[in-house]
Amino acid sequence: MDNLFKKISLLFFLSASTVLVGYSQFSFGAGTTLGFGYLRSSDLKQSGKVVEDADPNVQNLDFKAKATFQVGFQGVVQYRFAQQWCVVASPGFRLFRSTFNNIYIENETVSSTDYITHKVISLAKFKCTQLQLPIIAKYYFTPDKPYFATGGFAFSYNAGMKMYSEEDSITTYYSGDNMVASNKKDIEFSKIKVDGYKPFQAHLVLGIGASLLTGYRRNLDVELSYYVPLTSSPYYTTNADFTNQSLTNGWVYSADGKAAYEQQTGKSLDHYRMHMITLTIRYLFYSINK
Repeated sequence: MDNLFKKISLLFFLSASTVLVGYSQFSFGAGTTLGFGYLRSSDLKQSGKVVEDADPNVQNLDFKAKATFQVGFQGVVQYRFAQQWCVVASPGFRLFRSTFNNIYIENETVSSTDYITHKVISLAKFKCTQLQLPIIAKYYFTPDKPYFATGGFAFSYNAGMKMYSEEDSITTYYSGDNMVASNKKDIEFSKIKVDGYKPFQAHLVLGIGASLLTGYRRNLDVELSYYVPLTSSPYYTTNADFTNQSLTNGWVYSADGKAAYEQQTGKSLDHYRMHMITLTIRYLFYSINK
């Protein structure tokens, strides 16, 4: 029985080796990624409702994440070890962008007929350069078809995170149903250093695509992928000018504002997650058969 088991194991090993040798191929190329990305915090979104419920004067406090266009470039190394299986590594960089639209409306009662409405509209943009290393497995559904599915992980280092902020504060005075006066204040901040964040991030990458043959040993891949965040991070700044001058809902992006807001709402602002949807185009221009 032992000898039979050894023979079967040897036969299996030789068969697998033959398959791997028959399809073993290294390919090299370059690629680009186009897509959309955004930061999102479910606690930040939910905290607005907490403030509204606690203060009847607050009519609206809302934080909306907005997807922003991204672009990246990468080198490509592909190892095809079986007819339908490949491993692809794509070291490169990506310009990550994300935007938050924030709105705050509060009524202040002056008398039985007079009141003041405070409205703050904010736009916060986060920008950084990502150094990325996606490592994915590519599986062709059938040997003679170009369609494939991908799955793997992407590891990134986010460098030089900056924030751009625009805030419009509109104060309107009412007597009964009549507007008496209104004034507007604009505040802008550019290239504020975000020093409260974790630079290392990891994603689960899932995608589908097709390989378009363009010549002998050459290949053009088009792939649509979703980057599922596996890690989270706070995002805030300790910049003194921003802390002292930012208004109401924009203040949550400062260290002091974050701490005060967490104490007020009971929500944690340490769990922003980085989501990305990308269209990747890879061109493999050189291959080596082993």
